[in-house]
Amino acid sequence: MNLVTLIGRLTADPELKFFSSGTAISKGTIAIDRSYKKDNQTVTDFIPVEVWGKQAEYFATCFQKGYLIAVSGSLHIDRYVDSDGNNRNFAKIVVHKLMRLNIPKGNGLDTGNGADASGVDNSNTATNNTSTTNDPQANLTACIDDEEIPF
Repeated sequence: MNLVTLIGRLTADPELKFFSSGTAISKGTIAIDRSYKKDNQTVTDFIPVEVWGKQAEYFATCFQKGYLIAVSGSLHIDRYVDSDGNNRNFAKIVVHKLMRLNIPKGNGLDTGNGADASGVDNSNTATNNTSTTNDPQANLTACIDDEEIPF
């Protein structure tokens, strides 16, 4: 079984590209701190992720640098020969499911009226309840309504 689940922060806005067939691909990198320190410094892994199809368009449209996200997918090892003739390996996660866990403060998306950048009103949700702020589910926000998600 090849199943990977990661939680980390996006290091940059996702990049969206389309193949000539019309298939979308979106790429990003997730920063994840390790559970230990080396020389009293936090050790961080930067893990490349790929999202395909309609979900790639959603990823590129509704996710930005600094967002805390969860991804679930499979580990892929790409092999190639570099310009010097050396064999190289490149690890990445091909995402099957993704979830936005929160939006960082100060990124210009706080509208001050209980709505996120999409205009979705979150003022009556658990996100404003201080007793549930430690619960990741309570920090979920929607970019678009569930009925509008094409997958």
